[in-house]
Amino acid sequence: MERVIVLEKILLEVLKEYLVELQQPANQTILFSPVIDAAKKHYQVVAMGWEGYKRIFNLLFHIDIIGEKIWIQEDKMEYSIAERLVQKGISKQEIVLGYFPDYHRAYTEYAVA
Repeated sequence: MERVIVLEKILLEVLKEYLVELQQPANQTILFSPVIDAAKKHYQVVAMGWEGYKRIFNLLFHIDIIGEKIWIQEDKMEYSIAERLVQKGISKQEIVLGYFPDYHRAYTEYAVA
């Protein structure tokens, strides 16, 4: 359980860094919002707003902590969330790329499950 606390702390740090990067002056009409359910260990960032007449609503990423692993369910970020987590000290064997099917995960550097 102690490891889950460390994973969550690092994950929240990365999430905050992304939010700072995303909310640059070029993105003034788009709001980037974290959606966090800490009790169930679900973490998301959504983008919403307008680009001219076009409505923007996108899920940028969704991450769950399941057991003692970080499951990346969606990652539409320009720079990989998994790589940022590794840079912060989380091992690749603690990260599951959940957006890949089981058979494909075996060919990545990350955990299978």
